[in-house]
Amino acid sequence: MKRFLLISAVVVLSASTPAASLSANDPLSQSAATVGRLTVLLDQLRLDAIAARDPEDATRFVAAFYLPGSQLLVVSSPYPIPAVIEKKIAARQYMDAYADLQTIRDHTGQFFVVDMQADGLRQQVKLSDLFDSTSVDGQAPVVFDGKSEEQQLTEEAYEARFAADDARYARMLTVLINELARKTT
Repeated sequence: MKRFLLISAVVVLSASTPAASLSANDPLSQSAATVGRLTVLLDQLRLDAIAARDPEDATRFVAAFYLPGSQLLVVSSPYPIPAVIEKKIAARQYMDAYADLQTIRDHTGQFFVVDMQADGLRQQVKLSDLFDSTSVDGQAPVVFDGKSEEQQLTEEAYEARFAADDARYARMLTVLINELARKTT
C-alpha cells in the first residue's frame, strides 16, 4: 500500500493546477456518474475509506481510499480468509480492510484503479491533465493517457481495455455505494 499511496501523493502534490474533468462529458465513461454518487456519500459521512463484500463472490471484496478533491484508489480482490475482512468491515475499519486487500501477497484476481481527480476513468486526456490507470493481477498498470503505442497496445486493444476496465470500475463503485446505503439506513 505504501508504494501506491506514496506515488499517488507525489503526483497530487506535484500538480500545480487541478485538471479539468473530462469524464463527465465523456459518453464512453460509465464510471463518471457512479463515482460522483460515491464521493458525495463519502463526503457526507466524512469517510476516507469504505469496504464491502462483493455480492457476486463470497471470497472477493472491494475497498476504496478517498482523498477528497484529488483521487480515489479502489481495489477489488479475493481474500484467502474472508472472515478477517468481514470483521474489519463490521467494525467499520475500512482503511484496514483497504490496506489488507491492497497488500495481499498473491495478486491473482486483483483489480486496482487509480482515479485521479476522483471523477471516473477517462480514456483521453489533455496534455496538462492527470491521468487514470488500472492494474490487473498486480501487473504493470495500463495508463489512460491516450498514448496506446507507448504501452505496446494497438488503439483497438487500448479502447477495449478502457471499456472493460471502466465497466468493471463502475460495478465496483456500485458495490461500495450499496454498502454505504446500508450503513445509512
